[in-house]
Amino acid sequence: MNPVLVIVSIFLSIFSTAVMSYISIATPIGPWIAPTLVLCAMVLFRLFRPSFFSTEPLTLVTVSGSVGGIIATAIGFSFPTLYFLDQALFTSWVSRPLYFMAIVGGLSFSAGLLGIWVASLLEKKLLIEESLSFPIGQMVYKMISAGKQLRKALELIVGFFSTLFFCFVQDGARLFSPLIPKGISVIPATRVGLFSIPALAIDLWPMLWAIGYITGFSIVLPLLVGALTKIVLLDPLHIFAFARLEGKEVVFAFCSGMVVSGAILSFLDVPKSIIQTIKKLTGTGISSSSFAWAEYKQHTLEGAGCLLSCVLFLSFLGFSFLSQLYLIIGSIICAYQIAVIAGKIGLAQLGRFATFVMVPALFLFNLTSAQIVIIASFVEICGGVATDILVGRKIGQLAQLSHRKIRLYQYLGLLVASLTIGLIIWLLVTHFQLGSPELIAQRAFARHSLINLAHFDYWVLLIGCLYGLLLKFVKVNPMLVLGGLLMPINMTIGLVVGGLLTLLTKDKETYFPFWSGVFAGNSIWMLLKTIL
Repeated sequence: MNPVLVIVSIFLSIFSTAVMSYISIATPIGPWIAPTLVLCAMVLFRLFRPSFFSTEPLTLVTVSGSVGGIIATAIGFSFPTLYFLDQALFTSWVSRPLYFMAIVGGLSFSAGLLGIWVASLLEKKLLIEESLSFPIGQMVYKMISAGKQLRKALELIVGFFSTLFFCFVQDGARLFSPLIPKGISVIPATRVGLFSIPALAIDLWPMLWAIGYITGFSIVLPLLVGALTKIVLLDPLHIFAFARLEGKEVVFAFCSGMVVSGAILSFLDVPKSIIQTIKKLTGTGISSSSFAWAEYKQHTLEGAGCLLSCVLFLSFLGFSFLSQLYLIIGSIICAYQIAVIAGKIGLAQLGRFATFVMVPALFLFNLTSAQIVIIASFVEICGGVATDILVGRKIGQLAQLSHRKIRLYQYLGLLVASLTIGLIIWLLVTHFQLGSPELIAQRAFARHSLINLAHFDYWVLLIGCLYGLLLKFVKVNPMLVLGGLLMPINMTIGLVVGGLLTLLTKDKETYFPFWSGVFAGNSIWMLLKTIL
């Protein structure tokens, strides 16, 4: 392994882990980080090692760094659930930094190792025999192969450093009074008849505009529906039917009902996919030769190592043998299905499969709140890493690079991310308040709501459940609607503005480098604030 490429890979791995840790907790959206890493690598190589500005070095450091991004996304979406389930336990873990980092790092490494092993076993089937496109891999390869066009790298630099300067001036950096306000107030909180309209302010938060732009116009409608649902439906419902409850109780119970409807639909849809997966993995209805069983023998040692790692970690946390077996098998099956979906449409649907494994475990085993969260996090990490590994190997396949090199750099990415993710999450949760606008942790709260259904009013739950089914029927994303419900209105507006900006250009990817630099710069600034 080239020392320069190793150093750049480590830097990009830490960078992607830090950026996605913050974004996945602060917003309900987790954009792929790999395209941004390509642009960062272009800048670094052009500035310091022009001779490395070619396909192979760019590919190797990108596939290495992206592993940290998917691990951070999975952790950010799921691990903060423990804070909402058992705040005392979460606080006790945070009060012991080394223990906290060991738990988060061990979880990331063991589940990630299993994900890499699953990806290795499925690589030939999905990439060669079924020739899945993996759209993200295709897009990243196109960016790498066009690497000699420096305009994209320069746009990233402009977006990154202009955002850092903007944040510096806005925050004052403890050196001077802020020159730019945090936001611009439009209207104060008011009531019009039955409807309570919250104070409307436009946050000068570049990261929200950037994430909205990168995610695209598809987020605009559901986020607006979520914000309007709070005003048009929940407030009048609270006044007329549930005045005995506090406003927050109505909102949380309604949102929990929406989460329940999503879980129900997942349980109706996922089993069919799981059965098909089991049939394929056991050779039913497909010739064993297509799996090339002889080639899998070389993975025996790798498999034994990752299973040993999983057993040691789960045993340390008090999981019984049967619950460990259930979790590992469930994670493998779900990782396959997550990878197949991502290979076809480019989206890694982590949450629904984590829920599918977690909910039965609640009834099958006597689990603590910490173990429940570990199960959900483990499935998301395993499935996410398996998918990211296959995306990286798709890029390597298109670039015709050494398979061995790709694997080595991906293992490096897993190691670096596992060593740093605990520290990054610890810094975030000790500096910002989970559940606050800075770290809303909406997806973690949604999972907590699903687990704690018994604590909510059943009639409000039922109404929320029916509303979630209605949204699904009219094909509006319930999870993003949930985000619009729970997020402060100013954050929703920021994301919506970013999504609307995509309408101003014929090709969204034209300004993708600039906005990638913006969301990376704002995220890094927020992380710097936790240290400085």
